[in-house]
Amino acid sequence: MVGGGPAGDAVAAGLRDAGFQGEILLIGAEPEFPYERPHLSKGFLLGTVPLARLGLRPRDQYRELGIQLLLGVRVSELDLEHRSVILESGHRIGWDLLCIATGSSARRLAGFEESIYLRELPDAVSLRAILERGGPLTVVGAGFIGCEVAAAARRQGCSVTVFEALAQPLQRVLGEELGGYLAGVHRWRGVNLRLGTEPAPDLEPPVVVGVGSSPRIELAAAAGIAVDAGIVVDELGHTSVPDIFAAGDATRFWSPLFEERIRVEHFQTAQRQGFAVGRAMAGTPAPFVEAPWFWSDQYDVNLQYAGAGLAWDQTVTRGTFGQPPFSVFYLRQDSMIAVAGINDRHTVARARHAMETRAKLTPQELADPAFDLRKAGR
Repeated sequence: MVGGGPAGDAVAAGLRDAGFQGEILLIGAEPEFPYERPHLSKGFLLGTVPLARLGLRPRDQYRELGIQLLLGVRVSELDLEHRSVILESGHRIGWDLLCIATGSSARRLAGFEESIYLRELPDAVSLRAILERGGPLTVVGAGFIGCEVAAAARRQGCSVTVFEALAQPLQRVLGEELGGYLAGVHRWRGVNLRLGTEPAPDLEPPVVVGVGSSPRIELAAAAGIAVDAGIVVDELGHTSVPDIFAAGDATRFWSPLFEERIRVEHFQTAQRQGFAVGRAMAGTPAPFVEAPWFWSDQYDVNLQYAGAGLAWDQTVTRGTFGQPPFSVFYLRQDSMIAVAGINDRHTVARARHAMETRAKLTPQELADPAFDLRKAGR
C-alpha cells in the first residue's frame, strides 16, 4: 500500500480479513502511525482528545496482523514495467499487488503560502498552540474545516473572523438554507462571518486556510493509470492497470448505489471502501455499496450527513427548520440522495439505511415525523 492514512490501513486489514497470507507493506509519507484525521479539527484542537488516542489501532495490532510499516518515507515513482515502487532514496520495493491510497492535499491559495493548512498532525499541533493563547484568528473558507476551526477557536476564547466566497457556509453540500442556519449559529457565537467575500492576501496572521482539497493523483498519472479528478476505479477498487488497485480520498470510484462515479473525502468512507478494496485484492470481492457518512461538531451542534454531495432538485424538511432536532432530505427526481441532520442522528442513520436499501419514500413520508423510516429500510 502506498499511503499510510485510513484507506491504506483499512486495505491492509481487509486483506488479512479475507485470508491473504502474503507479506503486506504499508508505506506512509508521514512519520506517525496511521491516525484519525477528523479529530485534528475537532477534539484534538480543544484538548479533549489527546495525542495518545489518535491512533487508528493499537500499535501492537500491526505486528499481530503481520503488517509491516515503512513510515516517514515518500514514494517518488511507480515502475509498472518492473512491478516496483521507487522511494525518494532511490531504493526499489517490488510488489505482486499494489494499492494506491495517497489521499488528498489541502488546496493552496495564491498569496497565502505562509498560512496554516490543517491537514496533518504537525499542522494541528501548531494550530492548537495558537488557540490556547486565545488571540485573534482569521479563517479563509467556511467549509467543514473552516467552520470546525472557527468553533474550536471561539470555545478557546479567540476572536474569529471567517471569510467565505460563497453566499453561505457549506453551501455546495448543504444548500443556501441550511448553510444560512449554520451561519446564524456561528454569528450567535460571536464569529465575524464575512460571506460573499474573498480576502486580500495581506491578512494579519495567524490565518487558517480551509478551501477544500485535491486528490493526490500525481504518482498514478505519471505511471499512466487513468485519472479524472481522482484515480478512476470500479466498485472493487480496480484501476485501469491489472493488479493495481486504489482506495480512499484519491479515488473516484463507481458507486452501485448512486450509479455514477463519486469522489468522497470522508474518513469513514476511506476506511469502509478501503476495507472492501483489501478484500477484493485478496480474492473475496464484494462491492462497496454504502452511502457515505460523516459528522461535524460545531459548538453544541452535531451535524451529520449521509450522501455523496450530488446535485439535487428538491429539499424536504422533517421537524421545524432551525429548531433542533431537525433534518433536511435532498431529492433528485423524487428519490432521496442525501440527508443532513442537526442534532438528529437517529433520523440520519435511518434515512441512510433507507437509501442503501433503495426504499421508495415520498416527500410526504420524509417530511412526516410520525412516519417511521425504519419501516422503509426493511
